[in-house]
Amino acid sequence: MNILSNAVPDAPPFDIIGWAESALKVDGHSFIAARTPQLIEPIRAMADPVVRIGTLIKPVQVGGSTAGEVVCNYWAAFGSGLIQYNWQDDQAAEKRWHERIFPSLESNKDIKRTGHRFEELICAARYVNATVRVQGVFMESALDSDTVPLQINEEVHLWKPGFLGKARRRQTQVWNAKAFDISNASNAGDQLQSSYEDGTMEEWEVLCPKCSQYHAMHFRFNPNKPELGGLRWSSDGCKMENGRFNYNKLEQTIRYQMPCGHEIKDIASERRTMPGRYSQPQNEGAHISHRSWNFEAVSCDAIRWLSLIQEWHSSIRALKTGDNEPMRRFVTERECKFYSEESIPFKGSIIVNTAIKKDRDGLPGRAARLWAADWQQGYKAKGQLTHYWLVIEDVMENMNSQIVFEGMVATDSELIATLDALDCPRSAGVVDASKNQKQILSFCYRENLNAVTGVQSHKGSFRHKDGSNHFYSEEKLIHLELNMPPVHNYIGTREGMVPAAAEPVIWAYNKAGLLNNHFFIRDMKANVIKNNPKATKDDYFERMIPGDVSEDFIQQNESWERVVNRQAKTNDEVEGFRKVRSDDHLFMCLCYLDLLKEQSGLLGDQLARMGIAPEKI
Repeated sequence: MNILSNAVPDAPPFDIIGWAESALKVDGHSFIAARTPQLIEPIRAMADPVVRIGTLIKPVQVGGSTAGEVVCNYWAAFGSGLIQYNWQDDQAAEKRWHERIFPSLESNKDIKRTGHRFEELICAARYVNATVRVQGVFMESALDSDTVPLQINEEVHLWKPGFLGKARRRQTQVWNAKAFDISNASNAGDQLQSSYEDGTMEEWEVLCPKCSQYHAMHFRFNPNKPELGGLRWSSDGCKMENGRFNYNKLEQTIRYQMPCGHEIKDIASERRTMPGRYSQPQNEGAHISHRSWNFEAVSCDAIRWLSLIQEWHSSIRALKTGDNEPMRRFVTERECKFYSEESIPFKGSIIVNTAIKKDRDGLPGRAARLWAADWQQGYKAKGQLTHYWLVIEDVMENMNSQIVFEGMVATDSELIATLDALDCPRSAGVVDASKNQKQILSFCYRENLNAVTGVQSHKGSFRHKDGSNHFYSEEKLIHLELNMPPVHNYIGTREGMVPAAAEPVIWAYNKAGLLNNHFFIRDMKANVIKNNPKATKDDYFERMIPGDVSEDFIQQNESWERVVNRQAKTNDEVEGFRKVRSDDHLFMCLCYLDLLKEQSGLLGDQLARMGIAPEKI
């Protein structure tokens, strides 16, 4: 009778958190829940009879594994049966067992022990009412054996595809089984995201001291959506000649802007005054037996915001060299979001090549040196006068291209001087005349330049005299638009007098077509490789961005993005475009350069050589 009574665990304490703080040591220290309040609710949920699965997506270095150790000790003391503690591999499991899990179990006075000297083995502990087994899951056999009533799954983002499902199936025959998933985020669409989205999807939010509303905290601040809040800082005067930042200066500008506009400084005492909680379920359809939680590092007062900004800058620098891994880690380990290409702030076409620099020599054997300029009125409030944004690009016959120059030029004469200094043919470029059209056309007429203009009201394509359709109109002579004599003498032919080939002209364009053409060229390489990982350089073309392009160039070239909209009447999905940054001048210059590639036949000829029909654009 005494043996049987010992096999029955004692009644659990009223509150797992209070019990852990008074009776448990983790990592050699007493457990203090207030250090990471985001862990309290997930730990309590795993002691709640209603909850069967808990999926916690958390940042690194916030004590997430402590939550697993507390729950393991609670189950070992007050639960029964096999407790399977799963890690990504045996090495991680054994290291964790020796360094943390076994010492915490030894400190647990509420566990009923058999008294046998060998009850605790390597990565396993056998007690009267429970057995703890710590193991790696890199082999399928680790998940194919025993029925498992209690399961803790650590670092699931490192597990092989399908292994979380295999772990779940070990519990199908247990009516009161529990599973606790603890991990950083992973790649979008994988088994961990599926588990998180099957759950309640609760986000950590804090109470704003000004508006007394709870808000979720996010690292990234979108100036176009200030109502979402985010971490802010100013780089003005902080950037050094080597391209890095003086963080002593930048640190003074750091603040978190709440959706209501209230700002919080990176001061521990100030940040700790904001109580937090988990939001109501964002997945209202999730069964109450599966809860899932998420919180970003920016919401943890133990993590300095400056360190997050430094990591962010480091990941941005890596992107510019073609290394996406630091950004992937930042997204998954700091922002706790599931990583995809949409997570990258500067997409593939804007990743620079540090091996090349802007240089007037450009590409040897180029087919053309094209240029595009965008005139701007300037803002008096910013101390700006009228100016141009200018981009010059070399293009090869196979449509590979490289930026030669990008930046701002102050005056008409400086624009002309820059073109001449870089050997740019006047007829191989365009000036945007969408604004201040008469003055711009007069300038183009005097300097023998071509122009483009957007037609906001125009829908669809322009039909040309030969019956073809294009997103740009047939050319119009600028001298006729201005009611002036031609710049060059007309040439007599059998059909009569015709303008000289060098006579300045203007094209109108449809904005949607212009953007579609640009994104087709911009995403060419990425789309080909995505559909054919074995593709070679002969299967695509690319725009090469030198490593010394300006921050203006990088930021402005993310000013527009592709979106999918739904038609109001049919609900059909249609592709469109959305402006996400106010300054898009250098982006528009690239669009005009891509217009010239299409208009000149460079694009069409290369697509024909590649066997791609023009209608694919």
